[in-house]
Amino acid sequence: MQLVTGALNGLFAIVSTVLMLTLLAWVSRRVMGAPVGWLRAGLVALASITGASAALTAGMRQAGWSRADGTLAVSPGVALVVIALAFAWAFVLGLCVLLVLELLVPTGSLPTPWRAWRGLRQRRRESQRYAQVVAIGVRHGLGGLLGRGARGPDGARLAGTDVSRLAARLRDTLSDAGVTFVKFGQVLSARRDLLPDTVTDALATLQSEVPPAPWSVVEPAVTGALGRPVGEVFARFDPVPIASASVGQVHAARLHDGREVVVKVQRPGAREQVEVDLAILARLARRLERDTAWGRGLGVVALADGFAASLREELDYTVEAENTRALRAVLAPTGADDDPRVTVPEVVDGPSGRTLLVLERLDGVPVGRADGALRHLDAGARARIADRLLRATLRQVLVAGTFHADLHPGNVLVTPDGEIGLLDMGSVGRLGEPERVALGALLLAIDGDDAIAATDALLELLDAPAGLDVRALEREVGTLVLRFRAGAGGAAGFVALTRLVTGSGIAVPPQVAAAFRTFAALEGTLRHLCPGYEMVGAMRREGEPLVAGAVTTEGLRRRATRQLAAFAPELERLPRRVTRIVSDLEQGRFTVAVRAFSDPGDRAFLTGLVQQVVSTLVAVAAVVAGALLLVADGGPALADDLPLFTVLGAALAFVGTVLAVRVLVFAFRGPPGHR
Repeated sequence: MQLVTGALNGLFAIVSTVLMLTLLAWVSRRVMGAPVGWLRAGLVALASITGASAALTAGMRQAGWSRADGTLAVSPGVALVVIALAFAWAFVLGLCVLLVLELLVPTGSLPTPWRAWRGLRQRRRESQRYAQVVAIGVRHGLGGLLGRGARGPDGARLAGTDVSRLAARLRDTLSDAGVTFVKFGQVLSARRDLLPDTVTDALATLQSEVPPAPWSVVEPAVTGALGRPVGEVFARFDPVPIASASVGQVHAARLHDGREVVVKVQRPGAREQVEVDLAILARLARRLERDTAWGRGLGVVALADGFAASLREELDYTVEAENTRALRAVLAPTGADDDPRVTVPEVVDGPSGRTLLVLERLDGVPVGRADGALRHLDAGARARIADRLLRATLRQVLVAGTFHADLHPGNVLVTPDGEIGLLDMGSVGRLGEPERVALGALLLAIDGDDAIAATDALLELLDAPAGLDVRALEREVGTLVLRFRAGAGGAAGFVALTRLVTGSGIAVPPQVAAAFRTFAALEGTLRHLCPGYEMVGAMRREGEPLVAGAVTTEGLRRRATRQLAAFAPELERLPRRVTRIVSDLEQGRFTVAVRAFSDPGDRAFLTGLVQQVVSTLVAVAAVVAGALLLVADGGPALADDLPLFTVLGAALAFVGTVLAVRVLVFAFRGPPGHR
């Protein structure tokens, strides 16, 4: 029986201690007004209770208020006051400790033990991969680029190495680092606005040649994505892929209804490997931007973040399926005389999902390997095919606003009858109506040799900074317009335009930059189709009807009608309001009422500021009053050596210190709604 009673008493003590610690931790979080972690709040509460208990026991024995047998030598009321003050000040000291911890190591900056344990294997894998990538760079002679103060590929010499040799070393490093870094190099090769031509030309030769995964590895991935055996969905499935890329491979197949399709399946483990490589790329980018001047100049962190977002989209085939449907709708013929003969494959919805995409199979070969298919065509026929592709691209960008953003020669297919098909819709850009109108106005201004109109269109299209020298920008745009008018623009003209606006401090929205890069990449594809093709002249010829159709008098009238319809209720009330204003002016009753802080955010800011000022004043007053009472002589006493003023002073100082902690939390971390 005694054993059971002892066990129950022990259990009661444990439960009561846990409840007391939880309550104290909750009160600490509420008083702090900050998202303090439960673990650190509980540990600090435990330390506070333990320290207060030990100090209280020793202090009461030393003062003679408790006897050796544990009984009290003072009245219970006095003992209760002393105990309350002791634990209150232990609580205050715990708050101060929490405040210091939050300032030095904010909650969330360190992983929880469980999260740290789960991420240990991942971090070990990332660290090994990071060391491997850095070692590859050092082996290829890029160690100087990773040191503090390195100048980078800016056209000057770096540690005795010329830019062409540096570009080759960068290309070899990215090639050996794996498919994710190869794709990053391919993205960088399109950024001629940031990198010298020597570097971008070297990176453009990067090829993501990946050996296909064997069918024994791919079949479980296909079956898992379908949720049933392959034979239930496909009448035939070729286990040998017709194409292989970094994160997926493509197989030919036939549906049970007889349709020939291609199946794009994600490689097993591709997502995990890409995530590891993206984490390594982010670490490298942060290091380069922190330690090197060239990294800060290029904004490598922003480049890496944009690339990571794009690559993660490519890992979700539902995004590509949606993009494919959108482009198919854009390029669908709208009439008997409208046949762009640019085909986008149809998505087979049933079996398609996040890791598997089934598309209609298009006959033909990619433009990059179509020399044999195009050799029998004369120059006129090849120029008409190039015109067709350019017209379809302009239609996507200027009319529909949804466009294929990666029109390199591998993503454009030439069919045996001379038609064109588009592949790999993983990267699609979108432009709103204002951007499309401004881009069309820019093309019309270039065609009309109007530098002022071109500058106005650029300012409408982009985000101009305050204090921009518009006259200087007009002169530079005028020089570029002459280059375009002379037919010497092409990809170099778009690159020069991008460098011009970025050099002037103008921010280029991502989708606008994607449209510029689309035309820059398109030129290489067009010249594969038709050597010597002049893209700028063809853009003026093919784009003028599209732009003119978008800005016709009828179109402007319809747009104005829609806007006026939205304002119709206000227009109906306008005469009555004007009459009232005129009447008030005549009779001297016209007044203007201004509601200060009408915005909820402004009111919340002012309210919070007033609350903090009041809290600060109250905290200072309480601490000062408490200090005065603590040092005051005389007055009534609760017990021997325990004046009443001392108790009141300690209580006031406690209140003031708690308020001061809240004020300091606000000062260093901001109000709760702004963290």
